[in-house]
Amino acid sequence: MTTASRDINDLFDDIVLTEEKEARLGYEEGLKDGQEQGNEEGYKLGYAQGVSLGEELGRILGQVVAQQQLKHTDKVRRSLEQLRSLIEQFPRTNDPQADIVGSVQNIRSSHRRLRALLGSNKIPGTASSESPVAERKDYSF
Repeated sequence: MTTASRDINDLFDDIVLTEEKEARLGYEEGLKDGQEQGNEEGYKLGYAQGVSLGEELGRILGQVVAQQQLKHTDKVRRSLEQLRSLIEQFPRTNDPQADIVGSVQNIRSSHRRLRALLGSNKIPGTASSESPVAERKDYSF
C-alpha cells in the first residue's frame, strides 16, 4: 500500500511539475515575443525622435554658422562659439553613458540666450522673424 500511495504521489508531483514547466515555457516564450515587439516599436519611436532632434539641431547650427559670418560684439561671438561647440560635441553614436537629454537642454537654453542677445527677429527661421508684424497683446476689456 505504501508503494501504491507513493506512486500516486509521484504521479501528482509529475502533474504539478509539468504544469509549472509549461507555465515557465509559456512565460519565457511570451517574454521573448514581447521584447521583440517592444524593441521594434522602441526602434521606430527612437528613430522618429532622432530625426526630429537632428532637424532641430541642424537648423540651429545653420543659424549659428550664418550669424558667425556677420559682425557682432565679443559677447555675441562667444555665445555663438559656445553654441556651435555644444552642437558639435553632441553625441553622434549610441553611447549609453551619454547624457542626451542634458545636452539637448544645454543647447536649447544656449540658443534662447543667443536669441535674447541678438533680439529674436535677427535670427532667420525663428517664429518672430517670420512675421514682420509683432504680436500685440490686447489688454482691453
